[in-house]
Amino acid sequence: MTVRRSADTICSQAPHAHSSELDREMDMGLPSDHSASTPSSRRAFLGRAAGAGAGIIAVAAAGTLVGTSSATAAPTGTQADQNNWRFCQKCYVMFFWGYSGDGVCPAGGAHGAQGYNFVLPHDVAETSTAQKNWRFCQKCYAMFFWGYSGDGVCPAGGAHGAQGYNFVLPHDISETPTRQRSWRFCQKCYSMYFWGYSGDGVCASFGAHSAQGYNFALPHT
Repeated sequence: MTVRRSADTICSQAPHAHSSELDREMDMGLPSDHSASTPSSRRAFLGRAAGAGAGIIAVAAAGTLVGTSSATAAPTGTQADQNNWRFCQKCYVMFFWGYSGDGVCPAGGAHGAQGYNFVLPHDVAETSTAQKNWRFCQKCYAMFFWGYSGDGVCPAGGAHGAQGYNFVLPHDISETPTRQRSWRFCQKCYSMYFWGYSGDGVCASFGAHSAQGYNFALPHT
């Protein structure tokens, strides 16, 4: 597969970012009105109904995690985050790699982990460069956007099913040695996917993913 960085870099830490298209949608904020009927809205984010966040604080992504930290809330004033989030080399989504199984991949079978181990912040304040309402899907294990009245399309059938933490993900900031850009919202299935290859992976809705909104820059080890 043709990518937009050198082969040496790809082999060491796939996936990698677009070099020619990074700036073409930097000014496009991911639609953030939970009441919007389509992802084309640019209105201010209203979030889920009042009180929804309180019920998800300090809950694990689901069940007993394998090789992850405790599912208790972090002390006040500290950064809460969770590791074992990975790139799926088959469908290009971000999925949780903390169980004995690897969820359901729209490309068939389970997800296939490759590259960095992402460590993602959760249950912290939303800012102008960090968006809340990103959730773990307990059915397919993908990260998806929970900010609409619907919950996208899940490869396990029906819509995604939110469980656990409310992730607050940084966007439209610089890439660093421990932070990777070109993670995007798919307006078709609502999953977070990697936009750094010439192709756009496999979408649970149909065809390839379709990027919209912010350019997320996600921390990794």
